[in-house]
Amino acid sequence: MDRGRNVTLRAEHYDGIIAGAGPAGATAAYFLGAAGRRVLVLEKGTPPRYKPCGGGLSAHMLDKIFPFSFDPVVETRIQAVTYALGRHSVTVPVPDLGVQTVMRDRFDAHILAHARAEVRSGGGVHKVTETTEAVTVETTTGEAFTARYLIGADGANSVVARSLGLRWGRRKNLAAAIEAEVPASPEALRRFGQALWILFGDIRSGYAWVFPKADHLSVGIAALRPRPGELQAGLADIAARYGLSLDQAQVRGHPIPLYARRERIATAHTLLAGDAAGLADPLSGEGIRLAIKSGKLAAQAILGEQPGSYPEFVHREIGLCHTFGLGVAWLFYHFPRVCFWFGVRNPFATRAYLAMLADRADYPEVILQIVGTLPVFLLTETAAALAGLIGGPERRERVRAAVYTSA
Repeated sequence: MDRGRNVTLRAEHYDGIIAGAGPAGATAAYFLGAAGRRVLVLEKGTPPRYKPCGGGLSAHMLDKIFPFSFDPVVETRIQAVTYALGRHSVTVPVPDLGVQTVMRDRFDAHILAHARAEVRSGGGVHKVTETTEAVTVETTTGEAFTARYLIGADGANSVVARSLGLRWGRRKNLAAAIEAEVPASPEALRRFGQALWILFGDIRSGYAWVFPKADHLSVGIAALRPRPGELQAGLADIAARYGLSLDQAQVRGHPIPLYARRERIATAHTLLAGDAAGLADPLSGEGIRLAIKSGKLAAQAILGEQPGSYPEFVHREIGLCHTFGLGVAWLFYHFPRVCFWFGVRNPFATRAYLAMLADRADYPEVILQIVGTLPVFLLTETAAALAGLIGGPERRERVRAAVYTSA
């Protein structure tokens, strides 16, 4: 017991305690509860609680993992992705409306609402003590709960990880992001429509985004080790460029723990998941999909009485892919213009990346798709340019469409 703290130990003993009710924690709670385990979720906020996040994710991935519909929390069904670098931009159609945007408060709460779990909000983790038989979690409200297993899904600054020395004491590979939910006029909503806008060139080793929601726009910017004030200045420039006002928007920031190497993410009774395990995509910073995957893997490891195998499960299902992603990230952020012209503009690259978001591909397959389709892309763009010189923009686009839609 901490000196000066009055801790009340609860007599209830749980099969599993989950710290954090984000996508990782809520997913783990869902699968443990569905298997009949007694589960307690500890959330320092009060669900639904806001989380800065672009909120773009694959409907196919959700359908693959969960047996219930997410239609009630879908903000926008995406039809295209628009990439921009300076004055240059390209729009790539998204097939079968497979990408959606959500607000994280409603999305996280939606998963948690389907979980058979006891939820205690308003008190986060203060301290974790592990014995050979169980784990005891002391909360900031002075209560203590005991369980056989604990899943730490309490974010990039995980108290669970710090208490047990997991992922701690080593330099973290962190990116920083800020985002604002920006009120938008009908004209602005029509302009951004049902497309994800990804903007390059506004910040080194990073990118910005404008994602459409039902009645506003999520506008953000992220970078690896930005200088003080760099993100704020970049966000203001982007808002001004596109005629968006930040006056009525609250700008919020958050760290993104990018995967860079294998780390210690488990003990005999505690497993880290999501941002607590440092699993965000090393190129894009995308985290929802990886949080959900790791939450399910953590639950499966507990249900199979294999907590010691969890780090290997994570490495096989997530880490190996991210190892290749590190190489792609290095290339992209060292040679952004080359990658934009010969990679991002290639529609096959977007299709491959969307397949990865849907959990149908991984980075090696994305790389092979980009390299393998590069000759087709270059020949098509050359033919389209010649057609444009002869027959104008409409003929140029017909040439592109004939190749890209039939492939």
